[in-house]
Amino acid sequence: MELAEKFKRTLESLIQAVGSFAQSLDRNFPGLDSVGTDLIKNGRIQKFEYSTELAWKTSKLFAELQLGIISNSPKGTYRVLFQENLIDEDLFLALHKGIEDRNQLSHIYREEMYDLVYADLPGHLIALQRLLTVLTIIPS
Repeated sequence: MELAEKFKRTLESLIQAVGSFAQSLDRNFPGLDSVGTDLIKNGRIQKFEYSTELAWKTSKLFAELQLGIISNSPKGTYRVLFQENLIDEDLFLALHKGIEDRNQLSHIYREEMYDLVYADLPGHLIALQRLLTVLTIIPS
């Protein structure tokens, strides 16, 4: 598959994933017992993890397609976007934190870490939405 087509498809998937993540945070479920609440939290965390993974992979394709720069890591990819003045420092740091939080959840499960990341989900969503603005403004 051509790089431009792969980027387009991946970007479409990212748009859907971030939209789904946003919808999950927008809903309230009053009256749930602890099991129901835990299931909702787990679903939201999963949407965050999936969106974060897809965001860096889409950004990687973007950097390769638009800038001719290949980066093989999430933090390196966001560093490229920052160095090329496509994202500001605040967004760079927020995306970097998203990767750190995703990594923490993927490698070590500790209830207190889970709760800290869960509390940060709205901020992570804002960062992903801002990144989408960058990835969709510049023509591919």
